[in-house]
Amino acid sequence: MRGEIWLGDVVRALEAAGTEEERVRIAGLLGFAPRPAPVDDAPPRREPPPPSDDPSTRPSREPDSWTADEPIAPPVPEEPAGPVDVLAELPLLRPVPHGHEGDAVPREAVEPLARPTGVRLPLPHEPLLVPHWTGAIVRALLSRPVPEGPVDIPALIDTLAHERPVTCLPRLPVPTLRYGVQVLVDRGAGMQPFRRDQDELLRRVRAVVGEELVEAGYFSDAPQRGTGPGPRWTRTAYRPPRAGRPVLVLSDLGLGGPPGHRRGTREEWTDFACAVRRAGCEAVVLSPYPARRWAVWMPRVLPLVGWDRTTRPGHVGRRRA
Repeated sequence: MRGEIWLGDVVRALEAAGTEEERVRIAGLLGFAPRPAPVDDAPPRREPPPPSDDPSTRPSREPDSWTADEPIAPPVPEEPAGPVDVLAELPLLRPVPHGHEGDAVPREAVEPLARPTGVRLPLPHEPLLVPHWTGAIVRALLSRPVPEGPVDIPALIDTLAHERPVTCLPRLPVPTLRYGVQVLVDRGAGMQPFRRDQDELLRRVRAVVGEELVEAGYFSDAPQRGTGPGPRWTRTAYRPPRAGRPVLVLSDLGLGGPPGHRRGTREEWTDFACAVRRAGCEAVVLSPYPARRWAVWMPRVLPLVGWDRTTRPGHVGRRRA
């Protein structure tokens, strides 16, 4: 290739030419005409004659006189005697027979892609709580303090100092999960994006507390509208657990859901909280919505804990209070 003219352009132009003269002219226009050989021996330069005072020696014709300032014209190259075959200088490609690859490099074996199927693989799930903190958060939420720890020495000294009889040794409180838990799962429209998180957290609660100590119930928008033991429950009246068993509610308390949806109201959740307290139990709500979206009445009716990555085991007790 010379300049911006490709060899393929030259070959196509020469094939279109009719005569040899046209081929030579086309090759010259495209910049592929043979160049003349450079002239190595230049003619000797003529030196001007020395000046003379004799008028008779001066040249008679001034216009034809030679001066040193005049340039010497270069020799004109001779035209070639016959036409030049420009195709002889072009490296033309040789035709390759069909099906013959020549000396091509063998390709590596490529594993074919799997055929598409109708099976839908689940997307990777990242739970709302930090995985290695979930167990400690569950214990902090559901454990109940009982006076079964070491002896409370300051309380014992105070009893003796006031001359009161010691009927039993006072002990420090320790947390326990032996009372079990009732988990209420909200399947309303507002909690639909978090159903995988609900199922995952319920599985972790059963692993921490024990399968036989976990009582699961499902409802839609408010427990007072009906609960049941499974996702496809029969709507029956809500029944609090036995005394001392904590209640964990996985709900948004009516924050989410499409417009026009009949969400849980403040009155319904107030009735639920009163029913739990009358049964001698405590309830706590895990809400996946941020605290800035909570209504003012929600923390007043039920203890709320944020269900997100910022929840820490040490902060759960203070948030519940």
